[in-house]
Amino acid sequence: MQTMPAMSSTLQNEITALTEKLAPSGADEVAKCINALLDAGFMVPASVNEAEAIDLYRDALSATAIAGLRKAFVKLKRGEYANHRSFMPTPAEMAALANAEARGLREDRARASELARTVRENAAFGGPRMSRYGLKDLRITQEERARELAAQGFVFIAECQSLDEFASGCKKRRWPVGATHLWAINQVWAPSVVKPSAQEVQANAA
Repeated sequence: MQTMPAMSSTLQNEITALTEKLAPSGADEVAKCINALLDAGFMVPASVNEAEAIDLYRDALSATAIAGLRKAFVKLKRGEYANHRSFMPTPAEMAALANAEARGLREDRARASELARTVRENAAFGGPRMSRYGLKDLRITQEERARELAAQGFVFIAECQSLDEFASGCKKRRWPVGATHLWAINQVWAPSVVKPSAQEVQANAA
């Protein structure tokens, strides 16, 4: 079991690494990817002016996460996008692909940031000066926080007895993105997720 300082350091390193991967691609990286796709035999789609292609892709992709762009680039070269094996996606389509590939990293960073906040709260309220009365006050505070979350549309999803259990759930994607651990009352609350209807599930599977 990690100590709070060690866990805080580990989480901060993870957040820093994820933030670097989510940094904007920049014009040079975009141009490098597009030129590499052209060299690999991809053609510019008919709707894109070939003479202006690099500038158009730069405008659309420079702000996308560098890890998302690189992952989309690799998948394009491997032919993993069924609709894009001869022609490159349009600038807007490629931006959407890059953003989709970066979504998991954004979710991981959100979980790590939430867990880091929980660790900081543990450190702030769990120190040696904390009395049993302080703990009682904190439970009341977090019960009030639970009511606030419920008013914001969050739902109680599980009991969680420890910070380590919450951390494990984050790594295994057991908790939805944005989940909050109210550790003083052993509860996990998360944004309400609307489940798709049977018709939507069938439509998506088709």
